[in-house]
Amino acid sequence: MLLFAEAMEYPRLWLRILGFYFSFVRKFGRIHPDMPSGRLFSHLDSVKLPAEVKLGADFAQEFNAAYDQLKSEISTALREPNAESILISCFAIRAAQCAAVWAFGWQVGLLAGLLQFVAAPLSLTGSFIRLFTNLSDCLIHYALNISAFLICSVMLASSPLQLRLRIDMVFVIAFFTIDFALNLFVYFRTAESWNTARLVKHIAYGTFNTKTYFVVVLGCLYGLEFDLFVVVLASCLTKCISMTGLQQRLLNMCGWPCFAITFYVEHRIGHMPRVYPHAHKMHHYLHDTTAFDAHIYGSGLNEEYFWILAETLPCLLCPGMLFPYFLNGTTLYSSWTNKGAHSRTADGVDLSTTGCFDEDNFHADHHTWHRANFGSSTAPLIDLYFGTACPGLKGANGRLYAIHSDNQDSNSLRVHITEAGSTSCRIPHESDSPHKSSDVHPVVAVDHEGSSGAEAGDWRSRVVNLKELQEKRSVDAGGLWVALHGAVFDLSAFQRIHPGGAQVLQMYAGTDATKTFDEIGHSEKAKLMAKKRLVGILEGHQPDDFVVDFMAAEP
Repeated sequence: MLLFAEAMEYPRLWLRILGFYFSFVRKFGRIHPDMPSGRLFSHLDSVKLPAEVKLGADFAQEFNAAYDQLKSEISTALREPNAESILISCFAIRAAQCAAVWAFGWQVGLLAGLLQFVAAPLSLTGSFIRLFTNLSDCLIHYALNISAFLICSVMLASSPLQLRLRIDMVFVIAFFTIDFALNLFVYFRTAESWNTARLVKHIAYGTFNTKTYFVVVLGCLYGLEFDLFVVVLASCLTKCISMTGLQQRLLNMCGWPCFAITFYVEHRIGHMPRVYPHAHKMHHYLHDTTAFDAHIYGSGLNEEYFWILAETLPCLLCPGMLFPYFLNGTTLYSSWTNKGAHSRTADGVDLSTTGCFDEDNFHADHHTWHRANFGSSTAPLIDLYFGTACPGLKGANGRLYAIHSDNQDSNSLRVHITEAGSTSCRIPHESDSPHKSSDVHPVVAVDHEGSSGAEAGDWRSRVVNLKELQEKRSVDAGGLWVALHGAVFDLSAFQRIHPGGAQVLQMYAGTDATKTFDEIGHSEKAKLMAKKRLVGILEGHQPDDFVVDFMAAEP
């Protein structure tokens, strides 16, 4: 009965999520009139520094309040899902879809992919919104594709030279081989070195999570041929309208905002509690990131279905005329830059290094903190404005940002931008500064290894007061303690092996991190393994949730 009641909630929640997205992506002009078009970001990248810009102050509060309301509504309507069950089910569905499309054809393969929405219902809105974030680019691609086809049909009609690109097994093998080689190049050229086991894990998981997309797409398009002249001309036209600003002017005429805005709103929705395990968590399942974790559109496996349709159906309906969006030269270049943007750049590596596209680790830090840096590294101002920047973030791309109230206008903010110079924009390795927004909190992990260094004895009989908890912020202070659901856990030993780094745990040491723990979502196995880390009961709190089960268990 409970499952049926939740199932009846999904259509209403789909509409609420879509309503939030389409309502707010069109309101960013209230921050600054040149923000929707992207001209503000371009201006800040090229303006002589120091510079100052004025922003509207009230929109941040309205957006965050509406976001929190939607978050609360979804959390009330749905129970916390088992993220690992969803992941395993949807990986199995994708594997079956890959097999189906190659064995039985594109129709069966695309239909098989619909099963993901049964296993993860909220991935329906996630994949739909993911399409809309870049839909304008896709539509422009096909429009220019048609133009290039008509031009080539007229100008090359009598030419004996015919260059065709066929999707056959040679192309498929070459495509995946080159992509894998580029990932290795970016890792060894630009990224921090990891131990072999950790790197292999990211290669295996990341490859399945990101490249089975192409297994399905190439399976659907297998046997089709495309005119290479059309591909090259359409790619050149796409680059031209982007460089001349014509593309953005077209979008402005349609009232559609720039990518930096649509991506930020979509990304925050993707990280919303209850929504996150259904789709975007697959992009974050492993802590931190490598080039192997970079999807061509920066998404997780469960956010790809509508993009698969956008890549395949137009080409299948108009064979020989249209070619898929991912083969456009500008898209291939974006895929290349995304590999560098999803790598944790090593010390001493900067933008002059081939393969480096995020020297400040703006997006890599998002993969560590999870609940921060939702926007693009090219527009850090958005995260700073909404209070969702990583703790300690001062800027990116060689520019430092300082936001303060406008003394002459209470409804405005002033942003002061200066040249970073020798000052690094990277977040310090150790950070224990508090943050003002609950949305920016990273995962607070529990140990899956060994036992804690907590004092011996039955934790049920021990009461930890707030003062003692607050003092336990490091091993030197007697332990790294965190409170969850009315109980106190010692994470001292775990911080040394935490995949996201010790600083993530240190940020919450000595505090009650229940809200963040719940918002991220943890498996039942993770909660069960937390038992060996228990220290005692937090004074003045009644244990609840999974801690209640620990209370009832035998000592």
